[in-house]
Amino acid sequence: MDEQSSSVSAIENSSEINNSSESGGIDPWQLADAILERMDVTDSQTIDEMIHKRAVFSGTIIGGLLLFWWLVFVKFDSASFNEPELILQLNYEVISALLPFLVFAGSVLNMMSRELGRPGPGTIAGFLLLISVYFVIEPLGMFLFNQTDAEIGTVVWLCSRLAIIGSGVYIGSKMLMEAFLLSWVKRFLEMHEASITKEDSITPVEMEAAEIAET
Repeated sequence: MDEQSSSVSAIENSSEINNSSESGGIDPWQLADAILERMDVTDSQTIDEMIHKRAVFSGTIIGGLLLFWWLVFVKFDSASFNEPELILQLNYEVISALLPFLVFAGSVLNMMSRELGRPGPGTIAGFLLLISVYFVIEPLGMFLFNQTDAEIGTVVWLCSRLAIIGSGVYIGSKMLMEAFLLSWVKRFLEMHEASITKEDSITPVEMEAAEIAET
């Protein structure tokens, strides 16, 4: 009786996989397997540790960046840059607060495009990340083309501060998204009562469904 029920569930899984592939949808088994392979998850015991490390790492980076932004742009902004940004005419204190949102959105869309295989999010991500890089190097460009009277030390310090915030947010958001993806894979495998093997990241349920589909 147990063999019949397991066969029925495997057939249902295989039919769901075939229906999702025929309709052009995303196969959750393939997505989970791709995430496990890319992040090099070896077994079910290590996935909890990987989620924890990435979550703590991302929280530490984001918290440190918030403190860094408050100190260098709000509390002790000794090296001021008075010229506004050229495109939106915003001052660079506002740009420093806007930059993390642009980088975060770009990194999330970039990961969505990579994991789901969709070009749309990747195109938007490229545009947002390009604008972010432009905001970081714009003060240096203004200095090189004589659009500011600020000294080179002030310009370099401003670009450095923006670069630290942008790169930190990119790394922190990447770690955060990886933690969420691993958490989703963990819940997905637990829901289907599957586990991760060291030999292959494909779950036993998926292998059984594939064998039945072939016969």
